[in-house]
Amino acid sequence: MATRAQKIRLALFFIASSAVLALFFIVVAGSHLLRERDSYYIEFTDVAVSGLNKGAAVKYLGFNVGRIENIAIAPDDLAKVVVEISIERRKAENAIRTDTEARMASLGITGLKYIELFGGSDSAAILPPGSSIAASETFFSNLQERAEVLSSKIEQSIDRLNTLLSSENQRVFTDMLRNAGDLMSTANELVQDNRESVDETAVNIAATTRSLADASATMAVTADSLHALLVGAKLQQTVSDVQITVQRLREQMDGPFPLLVARMDTMVHNIDRTFVGIDQTVGASRQNLLRAMQDLEETLQNVRETTELIRDNPSVLIRGGSSGATD
Repeated sequence: MATRAQKIRLALFFIASSAVLALFFIVVAGSHLLRERDSYYIEFTDVAVSGLNKGAAVKYLGFNVGRIENIAIAPDDLAKVVVEISIERRKAENAIRTDTEARMASLGITGLKYIELFGGSDSAAILPPGSSIAASETFFSNLQERAEVLSSKIEQSIDRLNTLLSSENQRVFTDMLRNAGDLMSTANELVQDNRESVDETAVNIAATTRSLADASATMAVTADSLHALLVGAKLQQTVSDVQITVQRLREQMDGPFPLLVARMDTMVHNIDRTFVGIDQTVGASRQNLLRAMQDLEETLQNVRETTELIRDNPSVLIRGGSSGATD
């Protein structure tokens, strides 16, 4: 039977344990209840929020900054779902800005969702608690629309496939396959009947190929020889000699030959002037005519001497008339 002292010690143990447990709950619950939180609202319009539950996490750039406090339908718009979230001030102090946006994200294959906050720039103003955060479109918001578009495309593809595989097209395909088989048979028979000709043609092609190879080798040797000729010293010397000859010919053309041409031009001018004088002299007097005839005779004598000089020594056209005159 328990004594009084044992009962007192057992009672003290229970009292102390209860006090410690109560203190633990007070500390833990108080740490959550006494945290400073800011409430914000997110409005989703015509978007299914299945998988989004009260108490789900609210993340900012991937880490938890709060939780969902409440989910309700807007009383003034039945197509709008209002999600109330609370943000721990010490985790996201001054992080919620006027250009911050919210979207739903999935936790994987579980189907559970959470709120993801993103955006927000340093230049934007701080969004006061109790305000609404703009909701951004997510993959889930237009998933139904994409599914409808995909379903329509699949139906169109099936209709085209059915049209392609219709009985009429099947007959066409059968005829095409039959014609292709006949064509292959005909080609096979043609090859079998002309196998000797085909073999002979192959032999001729091989011979032609060898001839082309030999011709290519010959052309290569010829090209090497031509290259050696073009870069040789003999060709360079020939080109140099031609340049010297052309230079000398140019000097001759620029030297005595123009002088001789000038003299002949002067002589022709004198003859022309003489004929003019003769014409004037005939009209004036006989004496003047005789004098003009004498001048003409002298001029013709000069022409004759010049012609004989050129005929006897044609090189005077190149070397000049100075040496000829001296002789």
